[in-house]
Amino acid sequence: MTASNRRAARRTCGSIPRLGLCAILLLGTASAAVGRADPADFQAMPGLWRIVLRVVSNGHAGPAEVEWRCVNEGDDPWARFAALPMPAPQCRRTDPHRSSTTLDWTLSCAGMPTPSGRGRVDFDTSEHYTASVSLQGRGEVLRVEGVRRAACTGPAD
Repeated sequence: MTASNRRAARRTCGSIPRLGLCAILLLGTASAAVGRADPADFQAMPGLWRIVLRVVSNGHAGPAEVEWRCVNEGDDPWARFAALPMPAPQCRRTDPHRSSTTLDWTLSCAGMPTPSGRGRVDFDTSEHYTASVSLQGRGEVLRVEGVRRAACTGPAD
């Protein structure tokens, strides 16, 4: 460390022993900013969501099916955003993982190898997401896009 750097460090953090403490505090602050967000802090805005579902067969998306869902503050994101149609009645969602902007899971389907497939919901903003479900050996079988359109106006939304 050069003399000018030492003087700058003393001006910034006081004495040399404090320099170590300052470095630890700065590193701790930087790592907290870079680390993943608290998974309990899911980043989807409440409101009225337009959800477009498309069944995919042989790599080609079928006609759009549109659903509207009112999502309230504090709603369980698994129930509101990952409640997608299963590719077969014997399939179950297992091994769920959640961050502040993603939901992903493994599919286990009776009579199929384990894991049978995967599902994922990705929010690129708090008002837009894409989702997909894929099966082993078949590839993508469901494609979904959700867009928040408005505030919910009443209990019937």
